[in-house]
Amino acid sequence: MPDPVSYVLNSVRTLVDLGGPVVAVQLVISVIGLAMVFYKIIQFAPLRQASFDAIGKAIDLWNGGDPGHAGKLLDRSWSKLAPHVKFGLARRHDSDRELLRDELARRGMNFLRPYGSLLRALELVYYLSPVLGLLGTVLGMIDAFRQLAAVAGSEQGSSALANGIWEALVCTAVGLVIAIIFTALHAMLQTRLERVSEETSDLLTRVLTSEVAGG
Repeated sequence: MPDPVSYVLNSVRTLVDLGGPVVAVQLVISVIGLAMVFYKIIQFAPLRQASFDAIGKAIDLWNGGDPGHAGKLLDRSWSKLAPHVKFGLARRHDSDRELLRDELARRGMNFLRPYGSLLRALELVYYLSPVLGLLGTVLGMIDAFRQLAAVAGSEQGSSALANGIWEALVCTAVGLVIAIIFTALHAMLQTRLERVSEETSDLLTRVLTSEVAGG
């Protein structure tokens, strides 16, 4: 049974040999993109639904007249959102509501900002990959026709053109595969960010409105 690492390295080497430096650049970009995806997955991992539910329970306890227990739940929470919720709950009765609302909105944006990082960079991966593939194809076609001109009139002409076109299309194929994969990964991360944003907005809004809503 072949060694998986050797198999991958040999496959990469074959692709680079067929597609040239453009494919090498595409593969480097895809490796960087995968590193960013793994980082984002690890970053989002602590943001489980249970952590948001625990904060919501703390808000209900605070509104139910048990701020001590609620404060302990928030202090024990792993979520970085918990201190901001506790800040709002502790100050909503002795602070201007509009100012407090603005402050909680600012804190919410600061909480979410790190989770939105690198998503633009991932967009560049799936935007640039097919463009680089097209560039590699054009360069490959140019080289194929150059070789065809060099052997014009010989039996090698059609063979050189066919081989050149086939190798040039490898760049486009690699670019499209990378673009498809990273489009799906970006959509997954963007959906996760939207879900976290909704939960964050809901909790910070409940800090100010849960009394009006009846808990």
